[in-house]
Amino acid sequence: MLFKSSHFQSGLAAFIDGVLVVLTLLAALVTHKILNYFDTANLFATFDMFWHTAWLYLAVVPIWCLTLELAGVYNRIFVPADRPRRIRIVVAAGISLFATLALLYALRIYSVPRTILFLHALYAAGAILIRATWIQPFLFRTETPPHLLVAVGSLSAEAQKFVSIITNPNYRHVIEPVGILADAPVPEGFSIPRVGSPETMADYIHHNATDIVAIFPDSLTHASAASLFNLCQIEGIETWLMPSYLRRGLCLPVIDEVEGRPILLFSATRKSGLSLALKRLFDIIGSAFLLLLFSPLLAVIALLIKLTSPGPVIYTQVRSTRRGRTFPMYKFRTMVQGADKMLEQLASRNESTGPTFKIKADPRVTRVGKFLRRYSLDELPQLFNVFLGHMSLVGPRPPIPAEVEKYEPWQRRRLSMRSGCTCLWQIGGRNALSFEEWMHLDLQYIDNWSLLLDFKILAKTLGAMIRGTGM
Repeated sequence: MLFKSSHFQSGLAAFIDGVLVVLTLLAALVTHKILNYFDTANLFATFDMFWHTAWLYLAVVPIWCLTLELAGVYNRIFVPADRPRRIRIVVAAGISLFATLALLYALRIYSVPRTILFLHALYAAGAILIRATWIQPFLFRTETPPHLLVAVGSLSAEAQKFVSIITNPNYRHVIEPVGILADAPVPEGFSIPRVGSPETMADYIHHNATDIVAIFPDSLTHASAASLFNLCQIEGIETWLMPSYLRRGLCLPVIDEVEGRPILLFSATRKSGLSLALKRLFDIIGSAFLLLLFSPLLAVIALLIKLTSPGPVIYTQVRSTRRGRTFPMYKFRTMVQGADKMLEQLASRNESTGPTFKIKADPRVTRVGKFLRRYSLDELPQLFNVFLGHMSLVGPRPPIPAEVEKYEPWQRRRLSMRSGCTCLWQIGGRNALSFEEWMHLDLQYIDNWSLLLDFKILAKTLGAMIRGTGM
């Protein structure tokens, strides 16, 4: 019931925002018309209005709606907009403005005054902020009264933490906890009263209005928990089954089914099919564009390597990616020929922690190779790996299979996403970081992944390359 309302409100919010984007674009057009009418200094360009510019809506509205969705504006819609959500709305407005300007530039459409688009970004961001902060909570309250919730089961730390969350003022208009059915007395200061035991649940829900039953099965036998669950299904009451082993952050539980049999599916990464499809599409388009852009530079680097040291121009090395799959990763050769065979002789000089090997003054690196590494130019051939689908533009760096063999279990979770050319490690300190810090940064990326985060990392990576902090 609560989640159906949440999904409905998310869809309603997206629809309202779409309408607001249309209305604020109309308001921006009118504002520009007024400014143009009173403009004696010719600061505002004359622009044909309304019917002849209806195509502008087809360009602007989808961009805004998609960006707001990907920015997570409609997540946890039943909680009033807090500071992080307001920031996401403002960031989404900026990205939408930039994307619209880029689209018009790519299509060589110069007739639309940029003043209109800037005014529209201000109007739309303001309108959506008002919707999220004040209108949405009002709509949630008018849709249905607060859902009456009774908890059943143990008074474990998890149950007490959950009760403290749902009694937060942010949830007051959504959930009203009315009591707990527990075998033991509630501790002093507990925010909801004990109204019975698990054995009296049938009697309780028959005589008291109940919308949601939250079952904490840790102290219950499997048969008791199943009986309570079946009773709720028979009564048509929404049921939340909340075992303590379900933890947010390590996994994302999703209900699925096989041949009609429900299964609880756990995913170690937060992702949606649409977002991953857009990420892959961006990888294809971005890598193809960069390969064309850097093709003269690639040719010059290849020539320099060939003229200054014997051996192949491209160094191919087997690397690990998602779930331990391997692929041939391409790099410009920066070391002397036969460098792999010299590794054992240099093992005692390793300056890196963990299973990786790094030394600052590596004698195997050529003069050209040192320059390429400083500006990360040796990584450019990996754009071919991105285009072929071996890698992504952004993702955890692909390790050598021999290194993966030495991983601790918690470190292997970094293989749950496709490897990439750059990630938080490259912009967060690179070789100055320990191996464990590197692993934690990769897991932080996986746990907080979004397309917006990818764009931020790419922008910071470009800055690191220009500054020459690749070594």
